[in-house]
Amino acid sequence: MKDIEEVDTSRHSSLKQYVKTKPHKWGIKVFARAGSSGIEYDFEIYQGKGTVHNDTGLGISGDIVIRFVEGLPKYKNFKVFTDNWFTSYNLISALKNYGILAVGTVRPTRLQGCNLKADSELKKQGRGSYDYRTETERNIIALKWYDNKSVVLVSSYEGVSPVEPVKRLSVGERKYIDVPRPNIVKEYNRSIGGVDLHDMLVALYRSNIDVKRFYLRIVFHLLDMCVVNAWPLYRRHCRQRGITKHMSLLIFRSDVAHGDTLVRRRGQPSDDSPPPTVVKKRAPLVPNPFDDVSVESLGEGKA
Repeated sequence: MKDIEEVDTSRHSSLKQYVKTKPHKWGIKVFARAGSSGIEYDFEIYQGKGTVHNDTGLGISGDIVIRFVEGLPKYKNFKVFTDNWFTSYNLISALKNYGILAVGTVRPTRLQGCNLKADSELKKQGRGSYDYRTETERNIIALKWYDNKSVVLVSSYEGVSPVEPVKRLSVGERKYIDVPRPNIVKEYNRSIGGVDLHDMLVALYRSNIDVKRFYLRIVFHLLDMCVVNAWPLYRRHCRQRGITKHMSLLIFRSDVAHGDTLVRRRGQPSDDSPPPTVVKKRAPLVPNPFDDVSVESLGEGKA
C-alpha cells in the first residue's frame, strides 16, 4: 500500500496535496494496493473526507486498508504489508477479524501502552539489538529493531525467530559486518516493495503532457498504470511458454502505442515463423483544383 503517487500537476485543482517529503511536493494523492510483482490491483484517489464511505473508526488510513481488503477471500492466508502511514494496532487487529494476515511498520505513538526500550538503550547494545512485546489475547507482536536507526513493526503472524545475520556496511570498520535481523523484519523487507516497483516502472517512461485540464493528467497516468500492469503479465506468459527472451518495457510500450497485437489469434502464424510484413495504407490522392477555379467559388454556400 502507498499513501501518495507522484501524479504531478502544476494546474489548480482541489485534489492537489502538498507533501514536503516527496520529490514532487505538489501532486494528487493516490492510495493503492499492489502485489510483490509490481502489478497494481486497486487504487483510490484521495478526495478529502469523502474518499472512503465506510467509517470503521480507524481513521482514513485504516479505512483505506479495510476498503482494499474487502474483496479478498477471508481466511485464505492473504498477507497485507503496510507502511507506518497506515499501520496501527487497531488496524492489525481489525484485519485479523477479516481473516487477513498483516505486517507493517508503525509509529510508536500508535502503540499506546506498549513500552519498548528507548533508542539510546538499544544503541548501547549495538546494531541488531531488538526489543518486543506480545499481546497474548490476540497474539499480535510489536518489535523495535535497531540498525542504523530504530524501526518499529507490528505483525499478526510473524515473530522474532528465526534471527538470521544480514550483511550491513560498517562505516567505522570500512567493511561489511553481520547484523542480527529478526524474521519479522526480513518478511517485511521481502514483500513491501511491490508499490515502489510499480511506481518506478511508471516513472521510467511516464506520459508527460502539459495541459490546463488536470484530469487529463490522471487519465494518462491511468494509461501508464495499465501498460505497466500488462508488462509483468506478458513476462509471466513468456515464462509459461518457455520463452527465455522477452521485450523490454520500452519496446513493450512502443508496441502497445503502435497497436501491435501480442496475442496470437486463430489463423495467425506461429512464433517460429517470421513476422508478417505490415503494408501501410496510403492516403487517397486528392487532385489539386484547376487553375481557373477562383477563391470565391470555394466559399460558396457559407452563411
